[in-house]
Amino acid sequence: MKTTGITRRIDELGRVVIPKEIRKNMHLKTGELLEIYLHDSETIVLKKHSVINREQEFINNFIKSLSKKVNCEIYVTNLSEIVFSSKDILIGEKISPTLENMLGNTISISNEKALNLTNNVTLTDDFKAYPILPNGDFSGLAIFEKNVGDINSELISFSISFLENYLETN
Repeated sequence: MKTTGITRRIDELGRVVIPKEIRKNMHLKTGELLEIYLHDSETIVLKKHSVINREQEFINNFIKSLSKKVNCEIYVTNLSEIVFSSKDILIGEKISPTLENMLGNTISISNEKALNLTNNVTLTDDFKAYPILPNGDFSGLAIFEKNVGDINSELISFSISFLENYLETN
């Protein structure tokens, strides 16, 4: 664990203010959900909440099957990392700061000519990004590495809708 040297008092309602520097470094925004864990009897851990997480093996298998069907690489992100991918090596990689800023500012990603997916991976081909909005909340992206054309666009629309519905119920 990394120490910051910052201390805060608990107020009468049990609240603790997370310092601005930490919120900025973690890209925490007002209203964002945090998960609270007890590590041991003296340690509380706060983690950014994401409805899209790597523990959902079903979604990983679904993405790999969809990738084979539409014949292109697929990457699914939450707001900070690649959570599912048809390329196993990228799962768990942090998304690039550029992409993280774009997600935080809701800038249209599909209008970009190139996309820095991670610090080491840039998509320069004809990619398409679809927002994932379970419960109407922006939770991440499904990025297809090439334009899949009209034939598969209905399959992709169905797949995005299916993912959103699956994430809403789990």
